[in-house]
Amino acid sequence: MPRLSALQYALKLLGYRARTEKELRERLAGKKYEVEEVDEVLTKLIKANLINDQELARNYVRDKLSISRRGPRRIYFELIRRGVAKDVADHATKEIQKDDELKTAQDLLQSRQRQWAKLDPLKRKHRAIGLLARRGFSADVLSQLLKEL
Repeated sequence: MPRLSALQYALKLLGYRARTEKELRERLAGKKYEVEEVDEVLTKLIKANLINDQELARNYVRDKLSISRRGPRRIYFELIRRGVAKDVADHATKEIQKDDELKTAQDLLQSRQRQWAKLDPLKRKHRAIGLLARRGFSADVLSQLLKEL
């Protein structure tokens, strides 16, 4: 089977899911494509708006907040790990409304109520703090929800 061109391989990867420029650069470099060819392909894809780190960050924040029920801090660091620029990641996570963050955290705690039903209240509180902190929710949301517990 003949080897795919760098552009074909990049388009194949983008067909599976959206990727950052850094992710594509690493994958193409891992396949031993020439640096000049990789740069040229990435420039074409950026011009065609097939690579857009800002759009990817906005969608990632929306999905991780609502589906995976993660807080802004954790989402921020996941975006950085994926290769999104710090200012882009910061801007995308700052767009999260406090009400949305609070609702997500409440839903997360609600989903654990049955598991924690037989625990004493202090242990339940400790588990809630740990869960919310690991998921990256802000201290404001954490304290507000603990008052409700």
